[in-house]
Amino acid sequence: MRLLTSMHSTPNQQTLVDKVSTLSRERFAGRASQYDIESKFPKENYDDLREAGLLAMTVPTKYGGLGVDPLTYALCVLEIAKGCSATALTFNMHSTVLGLIGSMGTEEQKQRYFDEVVKEGKLFASITSEPESSWRGKYVLRTLFTPIQGGYQVRGVKHFCSIGDSADYFFLSGMLEGHTTAKSGLLTAVMPRSAPGVEVESEWNATGMRGTTSHTIRYDSPVSEEDIVGEPGALFDVDLSGYALGYSATYIGIGEAAFDFIVEYSKGLSSALGSATLDDNAPTLGIIGEMGTSIRAARLMMLEAARAVAEGDTETKMLAINQAKYFCAEVGAEVTEKAMRMAGGRGFLKSMPLERWHRDSLAGPVMPPANERCMETAGRLLAGLRAASLEFE
Repeated sequence: MRLLTSMHSTPNQQTLVDKVSTLSRERFAGRASQYDIESKFPKENYDDLREAGLLAMTVPTKYGGLGVDPLTYALCVLEIAKGCSATALTFNMHSTVLGLIGSMGTEEQKQRYFDEVVKEGKLFASITSEPESSWRGKYVLRTLFTPIQGGYQVRGVKHFCSIGDSADYFFLSGMLEGHTTAKSGLLTAVMPRSAPGVEVESEWNATGMRGTTSHTIRYDSPVSEEDIVGEPGALFDVDLSGYALGYSATYIGIGEAAFDFIVEYSKGLSSALGSATLDDNAPTLGIIGEMGTSIRAARLMMLEAARAVAEGDTETKMLAINQAKYFCAEVGAEVTEKAMRMAGGRGFLKSMPLERWHRDSLAGPVMPPANERCMETAGRLLAGLRAASLEFE
């Protein structure tokens, strides 16, 4: 499908997007089904990303990375999603963590961690969700940081740990012992996967996004003072929009993949059934028109959100991101469902990618901020009220 790709792209930006698109189309797409069937982390895709130097996409050029702008980043994630949904989603987690380290970390931490990504292709997982809490309301952290000599003992359980035990580092948060509010006691740390006391408590077995291997992981592990990122409460003062921008790109990418597939499938089906061309099938063409319009609108919202992240003030950025995340996730689920219906009974077969894309798309509306929260936040902003996408107790 021919769509506007950028609002202000440069030749270098477009070259990178094209490079990612080729990799996704020629390498990732052919592996996606097996990762889904086996609920297996897409290691081979990450080997390709590592070899191409793409794991350092959000590492600033000062530290040897690509230092891409939000627009180029979103377009790259979208292209990855068209090949493998799980790779796109986990890549967004890794890349956003690097952005947070860039915002919160000390100079020594940035040099150390970024160097490992650039030179060794190390992989970072974002570990934030907890089984007894929800991002839909005020989030209560139960992971505890207890002071010990030289650092802290971290005890707690995190679930939806995308990348799971394939990560080299976990970026996690919890409360400093003795504090009752996140503003004064929220700590964030980078923990090596090899730290003692890290255990996979429950393996990921989900309806969709099976290749993300988002296990439940228990921690009773030490972290050194040097691995604490930012001062207590620092997470409140950094831009978390990268997560939602990447989610928008992932789910509209899934929708685009399903759209492209069903258009070509419909052409072939018309021929096989004896129709002269797809020209004779007005109902099908009408549905294609609806799907393409939804995708175009969602992509434009994503592009606008990317521009707002780069250039907008806090409220402009928050509104654009929440609206884009909501709409892209809804369109991804809507388009994949329509594509399955258009394919008829064959759409339910594992030999076709449509049912996998639809299952993967179902994760979009519930990923934080959940779509209901996105709309509440947008409503508050439009009404001139105080708003926050994520709130801690």
